[in-house]
Amino acid sequence: MEHDPISGMRQVLALALGSFVTISGETAAGQSDVTPTARDRSQIVRDLRVGERYGGGTLVRSPFMGMSFVVPKDWRASLPAGSIVFLDSAVTAGLGTVHLITNVTRDHLRLQLSEPQAIEAGFVLHPVGSLQEEGQKLIGHYEGGDDAGVIVAVVGPSHNAVIYQFVGGKTDAQHYRQLAEELATSTRFMSEQDSSALRAWYERLTGRMLSPQLDNSIVKSVGSAAIHLCSDGRFIQTIQLQSVPGRPTDGESHGAYQETGTWRIELQGTKAELVLTKSTGRIDQHEVLHQDSQYFFDGREVLVQASNSCL
Repeated sequence: MEHDPISGMRQVLALALGSFVTISGETAAGQSDVTPTARDRSQIVRDLRVGERYGGGTLVRSPFMGMSFVVPKDWRASLPAGSIVFLDSAVTAGLGTVHLITNVTRDHLRLQLSEPQAIEAGFVLHPVGSLQEEGQKLIGHYEGGDDAGVIVAVVGPSHNAVIYQFVGGKTDAQHYRQLAEELATSTRFMSEQDSSALRAWYERLTGRMLSPQLDNSIVKSVGSAAIHLCSDGRFIQTIQLQSVPGRPTDGESHGAYQETGTWRIELQGTKAELVLTKSTGRIDQHEVLHQDSQYFFDGREVLVQASNSCL
């Protein structure tokens, strides 16, 4: 059997970068009663990004809001330019929206949901009956002509909240209520402390390039490596090889190798992990640490600077 030098180099590089966890495949979203930072480690989390779409069963997280929810079965979530998440389905008529709100109180939400809801210009739904309150949930029903709407709002722990709204024909009103309740049940808010820590990590690393220090035993072969963390959720990992025997394979050119995928930050207690989901399906997790003006990547100091590859 012919030896593949590039394959061997990738394995050595993985060890050099300290990749300590690999997960293959995805699992269906669960109904855990813990926060997203302490969910089953096999649970795949996807951060909300402008222009991305998320299928039913996907656990979607807003790192800047410190909350997450699971997209209902047969529905798809998308985030166009702006701050409103849209939900649509090829199976069920109607439209859903998810509104992530900060600096809000329960009283303010109660007042807002008790008023007529302007869906778009000239399309207004009016409240039917009184607003219901169940624990941290506020539930409202609305009608206008042949149309109906349902809102379930969930109040968070840090003057934040999320509003799930579905609008469509009156005949589907009960189904919309079930969908909004399902979303509310799947909602998880992080603590104010964890939410602040997660947001800080995204602010530090978004649009930056990490240049990890490699083990001296392989520097002569590998040369250098860099991980570019783009604002749209992509990462680009580049490896400059000093010497590559044989003919370059896909992804290599002139002694350079590149991998791409998506990135996110996960908190594990007081520790933070950079999670790289590669286009191959492989997931690598690296512990990151910030002390004073220094950054550490799997225990080794790492240089962090602006990326010129995310433009």
